Amino acid sequence: MMPKIIMILYYGICLLFVFITVRNLIQEKNSRNNVILYLVTLIPFILRLLRIK
Repeated sequence: MMPKIIMILYYGICLLFVFITVRNLIQEKNSRNNVILYLVTLIPFILRLLRIK
């Protein structure tokens, strides 16, 4: 029971980070370097949500 709760919390936190990063990515209009950094940051979180290691 406890591992399932921890797994749900883990994926919830990953989803929160993806949401915040995508929101910042959409709002970024000045620097292409920051856009690239946001995209690079998103890759591990999206892979975790898709359960790809």
